[in-house]
Amino acid sequence: MNRMRRLLVISLWVVVAAPATLWGQSPVDPNCTAGTSNACVDWERGIAISLGVGAPATWAKNAAQKNISAQRAARLDAARNIIELIKGINITGTTSMKQAMVENDEIESSIQGRLAGIRAAGEPKYFSDGSVQVKIVANLREVVPQDLVYGAQSGPPKLLEGPLGSTSGSSLATSNAYTGLIVDARGTGVVPAMAPKIYDPDGREVYGSAYVSREWAISQGVVGYLKDLEKAQGNDRVKGNPAIVKATEATGANKADVVISKVDADSLRAIAQTQSFLSEGRVLIVLD
Repeated sequence: MNRMRRLLVISLWVVVAAPATLWGQSPVDPNCTAGTSNACVDWERGIAISLGVGAPATWAKNAAQKNISAQRAARLDAARNIIELIKGINITGTTSMKQAMVENDEIESSIQGRLAGIRAAGEPKYFSDGSVQVKIVANLREVVPQDLVYGAQSGPPKLLEGPLGSTSGSSLATSNAYTGLIVDARGTGVVPAMAPKIYDPDGREVYGSAYVSREWAISQGVVGYLKDLEKAQGNDRVKGNPAIVKATEATGANKADVVISKVDADSLRAIAQTQSFLSEGRVLIVLD
Protein backbone atom coordinates (compact mmCIF):
# COMPACT_ATOMS: atom_id res chain seq x y z
CA MET A 1 0.00 0.00 0.00
CA ASN A 2 2.81 2.40 0.90
CA ARG A 3 4.49 1.58 -2.41
CA MET A 4 1.31 2.48 -4.29
CA ARG A 5 1.08 5.79 -2.45
CA ARG A 6 4.68 6.62 -3.34
CA LEU A 7 4.01 5.84 -7.01
CA LEU A 8 0.93 8.06 -6.93
CA VAL A 9 2.86 10.96 -5.40
CA ILE A 10 5.62 10.57 -7.99
CA SER A 11 3.08 10.49 -10.83
CA LEU A 12 1.39 13.64 -9.58
CA TRP A 13 4.77 15.37 -9.24
CA VAL A 14 5.67 14.51 -12.84
CA VAL A 15 2.40 15.98 -14.10
CA VAL A 16 2.83 19.16 -12.10
CA ALA A 17 6.51 19.52 -12.97
CA ALA A 18 6.08 18.85 -16.69
CA PRO A 19 7.17 21.84 -18.77
CA ALA A 20 4.51 24.02 -20.39
CA THR A 21 6.20 23.83 -23.78
CA LEU A 22 6.02 20.51 -25.60
CA TRP A 23 8.68 20.69 -28.33
CA GLY A 24 7.99 18.39 -31.25
CA GLN A 25 4.37 17.65 -30.41
CA SER A 26 1.10 19.44 -29.78
CA PRO A 27 -2.49 18.32 -29.18
CA VAL A 28 -3.68 21.47 -30.98
CA ASP A 29 -2.61 20.49 -34.51
CA PRO A 30 -0.64 17.47 -35.78
CA ASN A 31 1.37 19.61 -38.22
CA CYS A 32 2.91 21.71 -35.46
CA THR A 33 6.57 21.26 -34.62
CA ALA A 34 6.42 23.12 -31.30
CA GLY A 35 3.70 24.06 -28.88
CA THR A 36 1.81 23.75 -25.63
CA SER A 37 -1.50 22.18 -24.67
CA ASN A 38 -3.48 25.11 -26.11
CA ALA A 39 -1.27 26.77 -28.76
CA CYS A 40 1.36 25.69 -31.26
CA VAL A 41 3.49 26.75 -34.24
CA ASP A 42 3.40 25.12 -37.66
CA TRP A 43 6.84 26.21 -38.83
CA GLU A 44 6.36 24.81 -42.34
CA ARG A 45 3.61 27.35 -42.99
CA GLY A 46 4.81 29.96 -40.50
CA ILE A 47 1.54 30.06 -38.57
CA ALA A 48 0.52 30.03 -34.92
CA ILE A 49 -2.60 28.07 -33.96
CA SER A 50 -4.44 28.50 -30.69
CA LEU A 51 -7.46 27.16 -28.85
CA GLY A 52 -9.50 29.31 -26.50
CA VAL A 53 -12.42 28.50 -24.22
CA GLY A 54 -15.02 30.97 -22.99
CA ALA A 55 -18.06 30.82 -20.74
CA PRO A 56 -21.28 32.82 -21.19
CA ALA A 57 -21.35 36.24 -19.55
CA THR A 58 -23.30 36.56 -16.34
CA TRP A 59 -25.38 39.36 -17.90
CA ALA A 60 -26.54 37.15 -20.80
CA LYS A 61 -30.30 36.57 -20.54
CA ASN A 62 -31.05 34.34 -23.55
CA ALA A 63 -29.38 31.66 -25.65
CA ALA A 64 -28.16 34.09 -28.33
CA GLN A 65 -26.51 36.42 -25.79
CA LYS A 66 -24.93 33.48 -24.00
CA ASN A 67 -23.54 32.09 -27.25
CA ILE A 68 -22.17 35.44 -28.46
CA SER A 69 -20.58 36.31 -25.11
CA ALA A 70 -19.04 32.83 -24.78
CA GLN A 71 -17.52 33.04 -28.27
CA ARG A 72 -16.14 36.51 -27.56
CA ALA A 73 -14.54 35.26 -24.34
CA ALA A 74 -13.13 32.23 -26.17
CA ARG A 75 -11.52 34.41 -28.86
CA LEU A 76 -9.90 36.58 -26.19
CA ASP A 77 -8.60 33.46 -24.46
CA ALA A 78 -7.22 32.11 -27.76
CA ALA A 79 -5.49 35.45 -28.46
CA ARG A 80 -3.90 35.40 -24.98
CA ASN A 81 -2.67 31.86 -25.60
CA ILE A 82 -1.08 32.88 -28.90
CA ILE A 83 0.65 35.85 -27.27
CA GLU A 84 2.11 33.58 -24.60
CA LEU A 85 3.25 31.20 -27.34
CA ILE A 86 4.82 34.03 -29.36
CA LYS A 87 6.80 35.14 -26.29
CA GLY A 88 8.63 31.82 -26.47
CA ILE A 89 9.53 32.11 -30.15
CA ASN A 90 13.09 32.83 -31.22
CA ILE A 91 13.58 35.73 -33.62
CA THR A 92 17.21 34.88 -34.40
CA GLY A 93 19.89 32.69 -32.92
CA THR A 94 20.55 35.28 -30.21
CA THR A 95 17.25 37.11 -29.66
CA SER A 96 13.76 36.01 -28.65
CA MET A 97 10.34 37.61 -28.70
CA LYS A 98 10.31 37.66 -24.89
CA GLN A 99 13.51 39.71 -24.84
CA ALA A 100 12.16 42.10 -27.46
CA MET A 101 8.94 42.59 -25.48
CA VAL A 102 10.86 43.32 -22.29
CA GLU A 103 12.93 45.96 -24.10
CA ASN A 104 9.92 47.52 -25.82
CA ASP A 105 6.45 47.13 -24.30
CA GLU A 106 4.85 48.55 -27.44
CA ILE A 107 5.61 45.29 -29.28
CA GLU A 108 3.09 43.30 -27.26
CA SER A 109 0.47 46.01 -27.75
CA SER A 110 1.12 45.90 -31.49
CA ILE A 111 0.71 42.11 -31.58
CA GLN A 112 -2.50 42.31 -29.53
CA GLY A 113 -3.90 44.85 -31.98
CA ARG A 114 -3.09 42.64 -34.97
CA LEU A 115 -4.64 39.60 -33.30
CA ALA A 116 -7.84 41.52 -32.55
CA GLY A 117 -8.87 41.41 -36.19
CA ILE A 118 -8.39 37.66 -36.63
CA ARG A 119 -11.56 35.61 -36.92
CA ALA A 120 -12.03 32.12 -35.54
CA ALA A 121 -11.07 29.27 -37.89
CA GLY A 122 -13.62 26.54 -38.48
CA GLU A 123 -16.70 25.91 -36.42
CA PRO A 124 -16.83 26.54 -32.66
CA LYS A 125 -17.13 23.56 -30.34
CA TYR A 126 -20.02 23.77 -27.88
CA PHE A 127 -20.11 22.15 -24.45
CA SER A 128 -23.03 21.12 -22.28
CA ASP A 129 -22.32 23.82 -19.68
CA GLY A 130 -22.73 26.56 -22.30
CA SER A 131 -19.01 27.22 -22.77
CA VAL A 132 -17.49 27.41 -26.25
CA GLN A 133 -14.10 26.48 -27.70
CA VAL A 134 -12.73 28.31 -30.76
CA LYS A 135 -9.56 28.01 -32.81
CA ILE A 136 -7.69 30.96 -34.28
CA VAL A 137 -4.85 30.86 -36.80
CA ALA A 138 -2.36 33.72 -37.14
CA ASN A 139 0.35 34.18 -39.76
CA LEU A 140 3.48 34.98 -37.76
CA ARG A 141 4.86 37.18 -40.52
CA GLU A 142 1.72 39.31 -40.33
CA VAL A 143 1.36 39.40 -36.55
CA VAL A 144 4.99 39.96 -35.52
CA PRO A 145 6.28 43.43 -36.52
CA GLN A 146 8.36 43.04 -39.68
CA ASP A 147 11.21 45.38 -38.69
CA LEU A 148 11.70 43.35 -35.52
CA VAL A 149 12.52 40.27 -37.60
CA TYR A 150 14.01 41.63 -40.81
CA GLY A 151 15.36 44.98 -39.64
CA ALA A 152 14.94 48.21 -41.56
CA GLN A 153 16.67 46.78 -44.63
CA SER A 154 15.47 48.22 -47.92
CA GLY A 155 16.56 47.75 -51.49
CA PRO A 156 18.11 44.59 -52.91
CA PRO A 157 19.53 41.89 -50.61
CA LYS A 158 23.23 41.66 -49.90
CA LEU A 159 25.27 39.63 -52.36
CA LEU A 160 26.96 36.56 -50.95
CA GLU A 161 30.72 36.74 -51.35
CA GLY A 162 32.48 34.22 -53.57
CA PRO A 163 34.07 31.03 -52.23
CA LEU A 164 36.89 31.51 -49.74
CA GLY A 165 38.57 28.18 -50.47
CA SER A 166 38.34 24.96 -52.43
CA THR A 167 34.97 23.34 -53.06
CA SER A 168 36.55 19.93 -53.58
CA GLY A 169 34.89 17.23 -51.48
CA SER A 170 31.55 19.02 -51.18
CA SER A 171 28.29 17.13 -51.67
CA LEU A 172 27.24 19.95 -54.01
CA ALA A 173 28.23 20.34 -57.64
CA THR A 174 28.78 23.99 -58.48
CA SER A 175 27.82 23.26 -62.10
CA ASN A 176 24.34 21.97 -61.16
CA ALA A 177 21.20 24.08 -61.36
CA TYR A 178 19.48 23.95 -57.95
CA THR A 179 15.92 24.89 -57.00
CA GLY A 180 16.52 25.42 -53.31
CA LEU A 181 18.55 24.39 -50.27
CA ILE A 182 17.75 21.78 -47.65
CA VAL A 183 19.82 21.76 -44.46
CA ASP A 184 19.55 18.42 -42.70
CA ALA A 185 19.90 19.51 -39.08
CA ARG A 186 18.67 16.30 -37.48
CA GLY A 187 20.75 15.36 -34.46
CA THR A 188 21.96 18.91 -33.79
CA GLY A 189 19.14 19.96 -31.46
CA VAL A 190 18.43 23.05 -33.56
CA VAL A 191 15.44 25.13 -32.40
CA PRO A 192 13.20 26.96 -34.94
CA ALA A 193 13.42 30.75 -35.33
CA MET A 194 11.88 33.35 -37.59
CA ALA A 195 15.20 34.50 -39.03
CA PRO A 196 17.96 31.95 -38.40
CA LYS A 197 21.39 32.02 -40.01
CA ILE A 198 23.70 29.49 -41.61
CA TYR A 199 27.42 29.75 -40.80
CA ASP A 200 30.63 28.08 -41.86
CA PRO A 201 32.94 26.63 -39.16
CA ASP A 202 34.89 29.92 -39.02
CA GLY A 203 31.75 31.84 -38.03
CA ARG A 204 31.26 33.52 -41.41
CA GLU A 205 27.65 33.90 -42.47
CA VAL A 206 26.55 31.88 -45.48
CA TYR A 207 22.84 32.69 -45.34
CA GLY A 208 20.49 34.92 -43.36
CA SER A 209 17.77 37.53 -43.71
CA ALA A 210 20.22 40.13 -45.09
CA TYR A 211 20.77 37.95 -48.14
CA VAL A 212 17.06 37.47 -48.87
CA SER A 213 14.76 39.79 -50.78
CA ARG A 214 12.75 41.64 -48.13
CA GLU A 215 9.55 41.10 -50.12
CA TRP A 216 10.15 37.35 -50.21
CA ALA A 217 11.14 37.19 -46.54
CA ILE A 218 7.94 38.96 -45.50
CA SER A 219 5.67 36.88 -47.73
CA GLN A 220 7.34 33.47 -47.31
CA GLY A 221 9.72 33.74 -44.40
CA VAL A 222 13.50 33.33 -44.32
CA VAL A 223 13.32 29.53 -43.97
CA GLY A 224 10.76 26.79 -43.63
CA TYR A 225 10.96 23.82 -41.25
CA LEU A 226 9.97 20.19 -41.67
CA LYS A 227 10.65 16.99 -39.77
CA ASP A 228 10.99 14.63 -42.73
CA LEU A 229 13.80 14.80 -45.30
CA GLU A 230 11.79 13.07 -48.02
CA LYS A 231 8.86 15.44 -47.59
CA ALA A 232 11.25 18.38 -47.60
CA GLN A 233 12.56 17.37 -51.03
CA GLY A 234 9.03 17.55 -52.45
CA ASN A 235 8.05 20.76 -50.66
CA ASP A 236 6.93 23.62 -52.93
CA ARG A 237 9.55 25.90 -51.42
CA VAL A 238 12.47 23.90 -52.83
CA LYS A 239 11.10 21.10 -55.02
CA GLY A 240 12.74 20.22 -58.29
CA ASN A 241 16.43 19.73 -57.61
CA PRO A 242 17.23 21.04 -54.12
CA ALA A 243 20.80 21.12 -52.85
CA ILE A 244 21.13 19.09 -49.63
CA VAL A 245 23.78 19.75 -46.99
CA LYS A 246 24.27 18.34 -43.52
CA ALA A 247 24.45 20.66 -40.51
CA THR A 248 27.30 19.87 -38.15
CA GLU A 249 25.93 21.71 -35.12
CA ALA A 250 23.38 24.21 -33.83
CA THR A 251 24.85 27.47 -32.57
CA GLY A 252 23.87 30.79 -31.00
CA ALA A 253 22.43 31.45 -27.57
CA ASN A 254 19.07 30.05 -28.71
CA LYS A 255 20.54 27.15 -30.71
CA ALA A 256 18.60 28.43 -33.71
CA ASP A 257 21.49 28.96 -36.15
CA VAL A 258 23.26 26.10 -37.90
CA VAL A 259 26.83 25.41 -38.99
CA ILE A 260 27.71 23.53 -42.18
CA SER A 261 31.08 22.27 -43.40
CA LYS A 262 33.53 24.69 -44.99
CA VAL A 263 33.48 22.92 -48.37
CA ASP A 264 29.66 23.00 -48.47
CA ALA A 265 29.69 26.65 -47.42
CA ASP A 266 32.16 27.56 -50.16
CA SER A 267 30.16 25.57 -52.70
CA LEU A 268 27.05 27.56 -51.79
CA ARG A 269 29.04 30.78 -52.10
CA ALA A 270 30.14 29.76 -55.60
CA ILE A 271 26.65 28.67 -56.62
CA ALA A 272 25.11 31.91 -55.31
CA GLN A 273 27.14 33.90 -57.83
CA THR A 274 24.96 32.61 -60.69
CA GLN A 275 21.81 31.20 -59.04
CA SER A 276 19.06 32.97 -57.10
CA PHE A 277 17.45 30.38 -54.82
CA LEU A 278 19.15 31.75 -51.69
CA SER A 279 18.12 35.35 -52.37
CA GLU A 280 14.57 34.06 -52.87
CA GLY A 281 14.60 32.36 -49.46
CA ARG A 282 14.17 28.87 -50.90
CA VAL A 283 15.64 27.22 -47.83
CA LEU A 284 14.29 24.44 -45.61
CA ILE A 285 15.73 23.13 -42.36
CA VAL A 286 14.92 19.56 -41.35
CA LEU A 287 14.39 19.09 -37.61
CA ASP A 288 14.47 15.98 -35.41
